[in-house]
Amino acid sequence: MNVLLVDDEPPARRRMRRLLGDADDVTVVAECGSGASALEALRMHRVELVFLDIQMPGVDGFVVADALAGPDAPLIVFVTAHDSHAIRAFETRALDYLMKPVRPERLAATLARAREALSSRRSAAYAHQLRSVIAQLDQDASAAPIGSVGGLVAPERIEVRDGERVRYVDASDVAWAEAQGAHVRLHTSRGTFEIRDTLVRLEASLDARRFVRIHRSYLVNVAQVKELRPWYGGDAVLVLHDGHELKVSRTYRAQLKQRLNAV
Repeated sequence: MNVLLVDDEPPARRRMRRLLGDADDVTVVAECGSGASALEALRMHRVELVFLDIQMPGVDGFVVADALAGPDAPLIVFVTAHDSHAIRAFETRALDYLMKPVRPERLAATLARAREALSSRRSAAYAHQLRSVIAQLDQDASAAPIGSVGGLVAPERIEVRDGERVRYVDASDVAWAEAQGAHVRLHTSRGTFEIRDTLVRLEASLDARRFVRIHRSYLVNVAQVKELRPWYGGDAVLVLHDGHELKVSRTYRAQLKQRLNAV
């Protein structure tokens, strides 16, 4: 979480920074001693959570809170020495209201609420992006032959050898593929099949609009994706229609977000 501290008292800001230092997932991107400087900092930094004092000279905390509106606005936690502003604070849809001096256990509870709120917000955004990708795939499929990419035609079937026996699996039936040493395991609605190949070569042969790399060991059929959930450490988890949950590594998550945002 990127955090902004706003308080006209330097000792109060130092205490909050010290307490927040115990949380590994919190980064204080800026400190401000007035409401006016806070508004400027919010234009310069990507902030997800604001710890905001109420009584400050000039532009007070409520003026700053009123300027933060919309679904992507930072979460607000008021921090004050007075309890008389609590009702108005929650009317501004503040996440929490902390009394000075802030107790570590009380701050920990506030951060837990912030994580939950941000997780829900990100999940909703990812779901919207995924719906857009699937809709774009459907639109592209109606405008071009299925499997055509850059003038080349991706195979509609994958050859699977079982000893001397040769079988074929429809590429569209593959929900996800998993690297297993010198082999790749294909997970389909008809069962699991193994081919002697690498995930890199398989990915290069398939329709890039239908299959996406999410991990060095996983390749996923976008049409089989049900949900994308944020996870710890910058990773994420894909939930497929068949119930499987697959980890999206931080490296491939960034590439996936670029692809989603480009749609």
